[in-house]
Amino acid sequence: MQDGSAEAGGRDISPEVFDAGVTPLREALLDAQFDLAEQGRRTLLILLNGPDGSGKGKVLNRLHEWLDPRTLKTLAFDIARPEKPFRPLPWRYWNEMPARGRIGIVLGSWYHQVLLDRATGEMRRRTFLEEIADINRDEAMLAAEGVGVLKIWLQAGDFDPPAAGPREQPGSLRNPLTREWTEINTRKERKALVSAAQELLEATGETAAPWHFVDATFPHRRDLEVGRLVKDALLAAVADKPARRSPPARTARRITKGPDLLKALDLTRDIDAGAYETALSEARSRIFELTQSRAFRKKRALVAVFEGNDAAGKGGVIRRLRGALNPITSQVHPIAAPTDEELARPYLWRFWRRVPARGHVAIFDRSWYGRVLVERVEGFAAPADWRRAYDEINAFEEELTDAGYLVAKFWLAIDKDEQLARFEARKQTPYKRFKITDDDWRNRDKWDHYAAAVEDMVALTSTAKAPWTLVESNHKRYSRIKVLEGLVEQLEAAVG
Repeated sequence: MQDGSAEAGGRDISPEVFDAGVTPLREALLDAQFDLAEQGRRTLLILLNGPDGSGKGKVLNRLHEWLDPRTLKTLAFDIARPEKPFRPLPWRYWNEMPARGRIGIVLGSWYHQVLLDRATGEMRRRTFLEEIADINRDEAMLAAEGVGVLKIWLQAGDFDPPAAGPREQPGSLRNPLTREWTEINTRKERKALVSAAQELLEATGETAAPWHFVDATFPHRRDLEVGRLVKDALLAAVADKPARRSPPARTARRITKGPDLLKALDLTRDIDAGAYETALSEARSRIFELTQSRAFRKKRALVAVFEGNDAAGKGGVIRRLRGALNPITSQVHPIAAPTDEELARPYLWRFWRRVPARGHVAIFDRSWYGRVLVERVEGFAAPADWRRAYDEINAFEEELTDAGYLVAKFWLAIDKDEQLARFEARKQTPYKRFKITDDDWRNRDKWDHYAAAVEDMVALTSTAKAPWTLVESNHKRYSRIKVLEGLVEQLEAAVG
């Protein structure tokens, strides 16, 4: 933890001293902000935290006064309400993530909900500590992805509400611009909030993003100290300094022992046409019933992930699954190379934005696994980036499943000879020629490299909550039925 109180004493500095300090500070802030924007390498998030009456609104206004508003954005989040559309809590923070080169000032950060739930007794201590560990993990991931997090705690006594009395100017202790703790009404809740805050600050302080404590008793001192902290954070971002205690790169190694998973598949499996039509009809009907059930619509959402060898039949499986779903509450997301907008943010951002709401279905035709597949094999991602991606992907999927999502992942496997036959067939079929590209042929030349990447992917990311299903796909009828019936089993286990 770091204490940001630079000036000692029992009173505020004079307006003259404040003005003398502001001019060089503003110049330094603007210079650093322009350098950050010009470089476009890192993002800075400023988390303003503290009790009501500590001056968060005033500090926010000061930063908007001192910084260029063109690359500055305020991100204010209310407490998540049960009646709002269901998504995991981190979704809203990811959805509003500023691009590289920009600054975001966050009110109502990811710490707020955790503290409130703990103070009001809605969260047990064990869960509270688990949430803290998740926050530390997510902040380390942000740091590794080029997002600096400056965490400021404005300290102004206890969490007691502002004193009663005549109304003062906006931003005063008696009439704060922002109120984040209106739900804390009783003495017991205030005491619990203070205790939870102390434990949280200690557990999240010695990480990639340490806390900075600022004495908010005296406004001039407070504003200058916050400004200096922001300046230092901007200079560090411009210098592209590595984050403290960044997670070590994970070595891509097999967890499982024994024969290769892909080589163990029996790719000769097939099903006759009559049995296929019957099974297809039954599975699609059951999927529709389950995804339209009250239990699914109220408590669940489905994320179906399809990966596989080129020409393995993902499109055919997805079309048959799509036909079993309500078109209003389901969507297919074909994933291609990231856009400039997506490249300007952390890798998982573009997938977080596509997370469906409660009762909805999202189908991913390729997915976040591109980082440990094509980006690994083709060299688009540095080894340190794709090696740490296994843990980040597992954490992402864990957040989904903990929030009630069903994450169903399918790898469609074919052998090299079958792939060649399908490539040649596509070349000869006019309406399928768009499916075969030069990239497909280049990828085929790296068959063994992709096979090794797939083995690592399955071994390192097939978890109890989000396991991989390997699908024998040399025969399309068998592949489609295995996927659809597998989805039926997973949906029945989730919603009954």
